[in-house]
Amino acid sequence: MTDIAPARTGAANAAVKHEIYWRETEPVTPGPPLRGEVTCDVCIIGGGYTAMWTAHFLHKADPRLRIHILEADYAGAGASGHNDGFVTPTIGHSLGALVHRFGAERAKLAYAAVGKSMLELNRFCVKNEVDAEFESAGYYQVAAGPDQIRLLERDLDLAARLGAQSGLDLLDRERARERIDSPAIQAAVKVGGALINPHRLARGLFRTVTAAGIAVHEQTRALSVESTAVGHVVRTPHGRVTATTLLYATNAYQHQFAEFRRKVVPVWSYAAVTRPLTEQELGAVHWPEREGFVEAGNFIVFGRLTAGNRLLFGGGRAHYRFRRDMDVPRHIDNPRATETLRAVLARYFPAWREVPFTHTYGGCVAITREVVPHIGALGDGRFYAHGYCGNGIALTHTAGKALRDLILDRDTSYSNLLFVRGKEKPFPPEPLAFLGAGAVSNLLAAQDRHPGLIRRQLV
Repeated sequence: MTDIAPARTGAANAAVKHEIYWRETEPVTPGPPLRGEVTCDVCIIGGGYTAMWTAHFLHKADPRLRIHILEADYAGAGASGHNDGFVTPTIGHSLGALVHRFGAERAKLAYAAVGKSMLELNRFCVKNEVDAEFESAGYYQVAAGPDQIRLLERDLDLAARLGAQSGLDLLDRERARERIDSPAIQAAVKVGGALINPHRLARGLFRTVTAAGIAVHEQTRALSVESTAVGHVVRTPHGRVTATTLLYATNAYQHQFAEFRRKVVPVWSYAAVTRPLTEQELGAVHWPEREGFVEAGNFIVFGRLTAGNRLLFGGGRAHYRFRRDMDVPRHIDNPRATETLRAVLARYFPAWREVPFTHTYGGCVAITREVVPHIGALGDGRFYAHGYCGNGIALTHTAGKALRDLILDRDTSYSNLLFVRGKEKPFPPEPLAFLGAGAVSNLLAAQDRHPGLIRRQLV
């Protein structure tokens, strides 16, 4: 591996933007807000993946349904459009926790459903001409030391219990570096999955559902919800929607509704993106298939190349803000998180350590007390889904099918998945939630630093 100096261009020397990089890849002009009164069969609050996939599958099942989606900004403006673009089979935080809580058989069924969604995502993009920059090479779970190698070995054992393909193999340092030539990688396991541009997927999905006749009202915030004799009434700044069925699909914003105040919390996660690598720089590191990688641990770090040959790094320690603070102008920039990600870049790819970041930013991940997603019904024609724990691209596709079957009162394999209609433990009220989050975060970080001292899986 050869160190090379970064190209000194105007773009390289430009000020760092504290903005979501993906949004530059496809400009968006939000549609007009809802004005007036609407009556429909299904009203969905939130305009991200969960909302649009559910609407898509409901329309396929019954084209007669009148479906209206309400989105405060533009469709896909939240985590759906600014996540890091890893299409993974992961449910919740870890495979080990899932097997421990639900058993191997139920975990196997859930992973099979999400695996099917990963395949169908690509087919959806091809069929509907959605250019989501889909790269199906998958990604690697990697270990940077002996303790992380043991974590990979544990997950391989669990995967074998779930009937994973025999080709799942732990690559030693030499074989791993044939795939991604990084001095930090000591071992790796190839995982099925893909890399995408999440913003372009969200906008392509938006175009698909609106072309099917589903109404998506952008710039339309839900101000209040009232259940009446004629249906559930959602009031917005300039209008009102009355619907027989109501779906809450706001994920990290779900806590803003009283029913979910203590069921889900937003946790800040950060990412950094470099300027495009030059051909000379790309040639300095052997990375032939361009797979992403995720480092094993409680607080993961990860890296990938974008379609435009930028490096994207993300992860590190998660941050819960007091009283579920989601103030973007205050928290989108986190210099400490950026410093951590700069160190990750230098550790994994010394040849690129001087390549400048052009974008650094944060966004919120929705976390539940059990660190698994929850999909369910409130029992009066209201449904919900939240808590994808940062792994929602494929999982929201599966969730859309589960919500379709719940709403249509179908007893299917999707309506009986382990994350559907399960018991939910509430978070404690403030300030206990804030203090507890800090304590758990410190404990998880300590386990990452000294795994030999705390061997039990915590989450």
